[in-house]
Amino acid sequence: MLLISLLWRGIEGEAQDFHLSQFDATPHYFNPALTGIYFGDKSNYRIYSDYRTQWRSLGVKPFSTYYLAYDMPYKLYGFGGYLIHNRNGKGGLNTIQVMPSAAYKISNETNTPHNLSVGLQLGIIYRSFDPNHFTYDEQFDVTAPGGFNQNISSGENFAKTSNLKLDANMGVFYKYKNTEWQAHPWGGFAVYHVTKPNQSFADIEKDKTPMRLVMQVGADYKITDEIRTTPMILYMNQAKAHELNIGTVGFYHIQDTKYDVLLGLNYRVKDAFIIQAGMKYEQHIFSFSYDINTSYLNDYTNGRGAFEFSILLSGIEGQPLFNPKFKRGKSINKSL
Repeated sequence: MLLISLLWRGIEGEAQDFHLSQFDATPHYFNPALTGIYFGDKSNYRIYSDYRTQWRSLGVKPFSTYYLAYDMPYKLYGFGGYLIHNRNGKGGLNTIQVMPSAAYKISNETNTPHNLSVGLQLGIIYRSFDPNHFTYDEQFDVTAPGGFNQNISSGENFAKTSNLKLDANMGVFYKYKNTEWQAHPWGGFAVYHVTKPNQSFADIEKDKTPMRLVMQVGADYKITDEIRTTPMILYMNQAKAHELNIGTVGFYHIQDTKYDVLLGLNYRVKDAFIIQAGMKYEQHIFSFSYDINTSYLNDYTNGRGAFEFSILLSGIEGQPLFNPKFKRGKSINKSL
C-alpha cells in the first residue's frame, strides 16, 4: 500500500492541466475575461464544444478530453461557463471541472478602440480513479495472459478514491480595435487554480494543485475582403512544465456563398506540429486538427499524435441557429 501511495503521489506531484490544441475554440479554458465578450460581432450567445483523443498509437486506452461551454453578453457583462471532462486512459485519473464564468468590460468598444475586460471563474473540480483497473504484485500469475490475474485479491485497501474541491480562475484581456486599421492587436493574461485545491487522495497529506499561468498575444489581420488571418502566441507555465505555442489560423471566404474555408498551422515547441482545417458556415465554425508528434515520444508513436474536433455555434436571439436568411457581415473569429 505504501508503494502504491508513493507512486500515486509522484503522479500527482508532476501532474499538469491537460492541454487543448485548438485554444482559440476553447476561450474560457484559457482566459475567463473572454466570457461573453465578442468585440462588436453580432451574436447574442455562443455554444462551444471540443473533443480531443490522444496516445492511441501507444497501444493503450486513449486519453480523452471533452469540453462544452456557453456564454452570452449582457450590457457591459458576459456570463457563461464551461464543463471539461478528462479521462486519463485505463485506470487513470478522471477529472471533471464545472466552472461558471463572468466577465466585465472596463471599456466599451462603441466609445473607444480600446477594449479591456476582466473575468472570474468560481466552480468545482472533481477527481477520481478506479483501483480495480490497476495490477499489483499479489496478482502475478505466470499462467495468466499478460502475467497478471485480476481475479486474485490485490490485498490493497483504498480508503478514498475521489475528491471534490472548490477552484477559482481569473484573467484580464485587451484588444485594440480601430476600424481604420487592418490589424487589431490583442493580448491576455490569466491565472488558473488560484485557490490551489488539494489534489491528494490521502487525508493525512496535502498536494496542492499548482497554479497555471496563461499569456496570449496576437492580432486579427484583414488582408483582403476575402482573406483574414490571426497569428498568435500562447505561453503557459504550471509548476515545472512550460508550453509555448506559435501559429496562425486563417479564413478565406468563397464568393457568393455562405462558406469560409479555415486553415491553420501551429507549433507547440519541442512537442508537436498542429495542422488545422475546417469551415465557417454562416456564423458557425467547424474545425478539425491533428498533432504530429516531434518530441522524444515520436520514437514510440511514429509521429502520430492527437485528434481534436471543435464546433462553435453563434446564435442571434429570435432566429434559428442555421438561418437561411443570414447574410455575411462582420467576420466572427472563434473567440478573439
